[in-house]
Amino acid sequence: MSRISFFRKHVPAIIVVLFGVWAMPSGAFAEIIGFEVLEWQQSLNGTVRVDDGSLSGTDADLQEDLGLDEKDYLTQERLWLHVKRHTILGAHLESNRTGRETLSSPLVFGGMAFAPGDTVKSRLELRQDSLLYRYDFIDVPMFKLGIPFGAERLHFKSRVESTISGLSADASDGGTFPVAGLGFSLHPIPMLHVSGEVEGMRLHLQGNRFRFYDARGQVEIHFAPFLGLNLGYRRGVTDVDLEDFGKADFKFKGPFATLTFRF
Repeated sequence: MSRISFFRKHVPAIIVVLFGVWAMPSGAFAEIIGFEVLEWQQSLNGTVRVDDGSLSGTDADLQEDLGLDEKDYLTQERLWLHVKRHTILGAHLESNRTGRETLSSPLVFGGMAFAPGDTVKSRLELRQDSLLYRYDFIDVPMFKLGIPFGAERLHFKSRVESTISGLSADASDGGTFPVAGLGFSLHPIPMLHVSGEVEGMRLHLQGNRFRFYDARGQVEIHFAPFLGLNLGYRRGVTDVDLEDFGKADFKFKGPFATLTFRF
């Protein structure tokens, strides 16, 4: 399900901000605080299984069984505070997909059984929040290499409803777990930056299992001391088994463009 992007909704405000900051002298920008708006053409594939107590659900394919759109346009906001070798980053990302599909095999979802031939409407909501601290143990004029670590919060909400009987089932759950990674940036010339980062973790925590990684690589072009445009590619895996939800095994990837403000 495509939705109106952040940029199209906020173009007038962005234009006003750009003109206002252009009028300020370049020396006013210390690049201590940054804000990033990422527009991502995400492809999402995988399976989801929603249990009901001891009754295990069916491993349902997101597209073939639930009819969810594979591609969607998502917006992520990220804010950071940077002082010398130290950076604190907070990010928020949401995905809301809906679908409709006629079942070719039985589907057990949240304790409810849906028969072959039934047409079901489905919805999957994902929310991803993170708070990271990064220390750059290499920090020279043209190159930085650092280790980010912190916490990742994932939340899932799903629903399946029969268009024939009206019966429905839904579930929601989430978890917070630690992540660590590696990030680098290369500055061959002042107006061009090349960077990459990856965060992830694999662990069992309080009866829940998490396998997660999120990686991105990008080229950033600086139009002014305060403004940059990133073009890149992002991919990752979210594979979790939650006691009060079931199992989700997702793979995501796709190109993105980012508008970055630095002050």
